[in-house]
Amino acid sequence: MASSSPSSSVLAVPLLLCLLAAATAAAARFAPADNHLLACGATVPAVLPDGRRFVPDSGCASTRLRSPAPTLPSAAPNAAAPQPSPLHAAARVFSCRASYDLAVRRRGYHIVRLHFYPFEPALASARFHVGAAGFLLLHNFSASAPVVKEFILPVHSDVLVLTFIPEAGSNAFVNAIELVSAPDELVGDMGTLVTGSSTDQTNGLSSQVYETLYRINVAGRKVTPFNDTLWRTWVNDERFLVSTESSNSAVWSFSGRIAYPKGSRLMTREVAPDNVYNSARSVSSQGKVTWGFPVPAFSRYLARMHFCDIVSKALNELYFDIYVNGQLAVKDFDISGTTGFLAYPYYIDFVVDVKDEGALKLAIGGSKNSRSDEVSGILNAVEIMRMNKTSGGIDGDFAVALDMEYVASKGIGEFARSLLCGFIFAGLLLLLLMLVVRLRTELRNNGTAWSWQPNDSGDGKLARAYQLVSTKTDY
Repeated sequence: MASSSPSSSVLAVPLLLCLLAAATAAAARFAPADNHLLACGATVPAVLPDGRRFVPDSGCASTRLRSPAPTLPSAAPNAAAPQPSPLHAAARVFSCRASYDLAVRRRGYHIVRLHFYPFEPALASARFHVGAAGFLLLHNFSASAPVVKEFILPVHSDVLVLTFIPEAGSNAFVNAIELVSAPDELVGDMGTLVTGSSTDQTNGLSSQVYETLYRINVAGRKVTPFNDTLWRTWVNDERFLVSTESSNSAVWSFSGRIAYPKGSRLMTREVAPDNVYNSARSVSSQGKVTWGFPVPAFSRYLARMHFCDIVSKALNELYFDIYVNGQLAVKDFDISGTTGFLAYPYYIDFVVDVKDEGALKLAIGGSKNSRSDEVSGILNAVEIMRMNKTSGGIDGDFAVALDMEYVASKGIGEFARSLLCGFIFAGLLLLLLMLVVRLRTELRNNGTAWSWQPNDSGDGKLARAYQLVSTKTDY
């Protein structure tokens, strides 16, 4: 029997390690309990480059489309021409109010993405409202160019009702719908509230509704859904830089391993992928770097700033200041001192109100406490999310009836259970009433009736008891 050569054994070990690493990575990839991917108006599935498969909305068992009028599937006029995405080859058009009922297996936060691609002039001029779970997401919305609207919202029922309401004389449309369960660590409850004169801790963030406006990979390349476990897109920060000097700033890249706290439910790759922590933009001890983001005025925002010390050679080397809309939010922040390790990701959630200026600015500034004059602080990534202005919607409360019927607002399963319990209770009550009436009738016919009077218990004491005694009935 031939024996294996030493060289083949040496080659087999790295190959086995690679296979084990690949299997571990595949097993660790996030698998959401709810993952609805709908190609609206399509007749065949649409497969994206990231491998996801969107099924036609007319043939999905876990989805129901309700409308008092027929809906119109609309195909792109020039099917031979390449589309920006396979999801843009068709759309579902609504001439009146319509709703999708999406089954929910796991309650809690969900990510909702709505794809709009107006490939016809009639779609580009459409104006409509969109609501989900009784909450107004888009008010008086129109899409003159391709856009994806993303929302993160809590779902408390077994059915998410997604409603489209056209404005009078107009239509509504959608090309694709995503409903994905969000991991628990994606939305924290605590944040830092930044006002014009002070900062303070605030809670209750885990009960809010969010609209994602910006997702930025600082000093890095665009990250596509293919490289993000939650299928997000992160864009480069160049066009958002407001003021920076090359002598006070530098770009860094990291080829090592990003280490996540073992067993942590606060920092995982679902919060942000490795790709956004592998790059950073730094500031010197005498410098300051500012990013500016146009946003709708008179709204509240959550600005999440991601940090990962990929430049230091030892702990406690970086100290820097963080500014939110010109206000000093954190002074002498020490990343490695906070995490206790190098190359460990960390983020801070800032809550800020934007008034009439319509811009949100974030900045990092150097500190004299840093051990290096060249690098004082870094920033790896930024997310800007608009928070709900009122309990009714992102833009405020409007007189828009989101639910087609009461069953939609409560969820079909919850409403059915409530209705069944009501019927059972009413039936039992009616049965009890019938028995009492029948018994009283029989007793009256037999010359007896219910009465209460003292009863001798036999030991000389009176005991209260209910007795059936004869009564005389006059006719």
